[in-house]
Amino acid sequence: MKKTTFTKGKRMLALLSTTALTLAILSGCGTTNKAETAQPAKPGAEQPADKEDTLAQFPPVKLPFTVDPNAAIFEYQGGKLTGQEFEDFLRALGFMNPPQAYAIGVSTQEMVDNYARQYLATKLKAEKADEAIKKAAATEADKSFESLKGQYIQVLGSEDKFNQLMKNHNITKEAIVKQLANINASVKVMEGEVKDADLKKAYDTADKSAYTTASVRHILVKFENRKPEEADKLAKGYLARLKKGEDFATLAKQVSEDEGSKANGGLYANADVNNWVPEFKKAALTQKIGVLSEPAVKTEYGYHIVKVEDRKVKTFDEVKAQLKQQVLEKNFEQYTTKDLDAIITKKSLPEVKAPAPAATPETK
Repeated sequence: MKKTTFTKGKRMLALLSTTALTLAILSGCGTTNKAETAQPAKPGAEQPADKEDTLAQFPPVKLPFTVDPNAAIFEYQGGKLTGQEFEDFLRALGFMNPPQAYAIGVSTQEMVDNYARQYLATKLKAEKADEAIKKAAATEADKSFESLKGQYIQVLGSEDKFNQLMKNHNITKEAIVKQLANINASVKVMEGEVKDADLKKAYDTADKSAYTTASVRHILVKFENRKPEEADKLAKGYLARLKKGEDFATLAKQVSEDEGSKANGGLYANADVNNWVPEFKKAALTQKIGVLSEPAVKTEYGYHIVKVEDRKVKTFDEVKAQLKQQVLEKNFEQYTTKDLDAIITKKSLPEVKAPAPAATPETK
């Protein structure tokens, strides 16, 4: 469904606040087959066409700290995470997902801790994989690297430039494949820890509005550029016309001010009700099928004359994959933020350098 002017945008669960490793893992938790394994982000998706130096568009990670390669970032039961491992991970991450190269460079101490904990969590989960999972994870990781390479070459123009870019990032194919293989293996291990019975229990006890879709027609009268009482008067006028028998779709095409649905006669078909602002969502969930909203539904955007044409709750089988992803995210967060504390025996994270003070007229 195309988001409307009255739709609240969903925030992704893992942006810069949680670290890119989560993004990589979640991208491997989607559905099956290709989506089961981590795929690197496509580089250069929105690159300026007028730049001659394409290599400069993908600067390498500038770590906000220095670390002894042999130092133990974390010591844990059964092993340690070294500074070299951590640096290799961050460099690979910046290469696979260019926007993250910048994010890593401006990390706070807390963010560095998050990166390290989530990398350690991935490493430990991957170590639990059996040989079959490890082999499949490595094979898929190699394919992912070749896909990433092809995307870069398409942007850069040649394999020579791609090789130069890897040198600029101080990264190798082996290092990238290793990170992807770890992610893929850890995802498969975590998937194996999620049981269908647990998913069914989560579905049965959940608020079913989370899995409800509805087909809704509406006519929007915006508050923008008019007084509330003027919008109210217009909405009441349209409602009166509909009650006299005018066709909803025809009238919506003529007068609705929601560009996202106007051309479709005001209809959003089989839409997730959770994409809508609270007042509109409530109408979609509670209004009788085929009955006009009276009075019009008021939201922050204006008045909506709403007609619910259909409503249904998705079955367990329809939302099983969605539920599994949610449980995986929850379990991974639990593991990284709490469970690791019982495993880590000592930590010595590199200290983030304070940014250089801005120059003043007196210091220039």
